[in-house]
Amino acid sequence: MTVDPTARVAVVIPVFDSGATLTETLESVFAQTHPALEIVVVDDGSTDPLTLSVLDALREDDRARVIRQDNAGPSAARNAGIAASSAPYFMPVDSDDRIDPRYIAEAVRVLEERPDIPLAYARAELFGRYSGPWRLPDFDWAGFLIHNQIFPSALFRRADWTAIGGYDESMRRGREDHDFVMRVLARGGEPYRLDGVRFFYRIGADGSSVNSSMDREDLIAAHSQIFRNSTQAYADHAEDLFRFLFDQHDQIADLRFRYAALERLRVRFPRLVAAGKRVRDGVRGIGRGRRGV
Repeated sequence: MTVDPTARVAVVIPVFDSGATLTETLESVFAQTHPALEIVVVDDGSTDPLTLSVLDALREDDRARVIRQDNAGPSAARNAGIAASSAPYFMPVDSDDRIDPRYIAEAVRVLEERPDIPLAYARAELFGRYSGPWRLPDFDWAGFLIHNQIFPSALFRRADWTAIGGYDESMRRGREDHDFVMRVLARGGEPYRLDGVRFFYRIGADGSSVNSSMDREDLIAAHSQIFRNSTQAYADHAEDLFRFLFDQHDQIADLRFRYAALERLRVRFPRLVAAGKRVRDGVRGIGRGRRGV
C-alpha cells in the first residue's frame, strides 16, 4: 500500500530550556519523507537565553509553528500542541531526541492499513554519552503493567487522544507517557513495532534519567496514578500482572540463594558496597528512559 501523502501528522515538540539540542531534533523532523506534517513546537516556559533565541529564529520558519505557555510540564505541553493541530495522527518528539527520515511515513502506512492498531513505534538506539541498541523488551501486558516498553515518540491517532482526555497534566514528575499509552491501549488493540531502527534516544552527559532522578516516593506516586487512571486495564490483565510479580519473586529468591555468600560479605564489608554503589550510580539510567520509559 502506498502511504497517502495527504494523511496529515502533527509532530509535537515540547521544549523547556533545551536550545542546545532543539535544532538537531528539528532537523530530523524536517527531513521526514512524509510530506503532510504540522510541526508544532511548544515552549513550556523556557528562560534559557539560547533556547529563547532558537525559538525566536524558528518563528521565521514557515515549516513550524511555535506556541508559548507558562511552565506546566510535558503533559500540558503535548496537549497544547495536539490541540493546536487538526491532523488525524500525531507523534510527540522530545527536544533532545531524533527520528529517522522514514519513521513517520512507515508508521502512517501501518495505521492506515490497520484501523485496529492504536499506535505504531519502532526499534531504537541510544546516542550521546552512550551509544548502541536500546534493547527494549517486546510488548507484553505482563511487563507493561509495571514497566513502560514504549518510548514517547510513537504515532498515535488523534481520536484516541480525544477519547481519553489527553495526557494527564497532573503527572509532572515523569511516567506520564506510560500512563498515556496505558489508557490508549485500554481502549482496545495492541501496539505495532516497526522492524527498523527509527528512533534515537539521547543520553545526556551525566547519563541520568527521569527515573533515576525521581525518588522512591515520586515513583510510587506516579505508578499509583497510572493504576488509578487504568484500574480496569489492571483488572482485565490481573493474571498477567500476578504471573509477572510471582516470576519476579522467584527470580529474587533464586538470586538470594545463589549469592548468599556475597550477601554475608556485603554485611561484613559495607565500605566495599558503598564503592560499588558509586560506580553503579555513574552509569544508571541506560534503558530506563529519562522520561519514564
